[in-house]
Amino acid sequence: MSGKRKNVQHSMQGVFVFVLLGLFAVMSTLMVLLGAQMYRNTVEHASANNEGRVLSAYVRSMIRAEDAADAVAIEDYDGVKALALHETIDDEEYVTWLYSYDGQLYEQFTGADRDFAPQSGTAICPAASFEPAIEGGLLTVNMVDGAGEPCTVRVGLRCAR
Repeated sequence: MSGKRKNVQHSMQGVFVFVLLGLFAVMSTLMVLLGAQMYRNTVEHASANNEGRVLSAYVRSMIRAEDAADAVAIEDYDGVKALALHETIDDEEYVTWLYSYDGQLYEQFTGADRDFAPQSGTAICPAASFEPAIEGGLLTVNMVDGAGEPCTVRVGLRCAR
């Protein structure tokens, strides 16, 4: 009887070890899946946050780079409201257009004598809307980024002083 009892105890120990190993494998898999979901959520949140920051930083830097007397204007072409940044290079007049078109912020650099063509610009980043306005010496650009989050850029124009 002692031999059978040892065999049963040995079998129970084997089953216990197998169950413990299986539980460890299931818990490990669950932890990996939860970690992957948390990572995915973090990346999505960071990406959405970066879109808004890139959008506002880009617009702000473009405005500050071209801020000179009579250089900043708002123009409307067939329902597309654009920020026109004028500059002179080697006695030639140029315009950099910033505008929202087809869900993207676009930039178009062209000679001042050429017509504005929204489809000819370069897509910079997602932007659902782009609404510039100038009041006094303050340029305000209300935008909605690709994630649907509103962002506003306000720049005191040096050229207005």
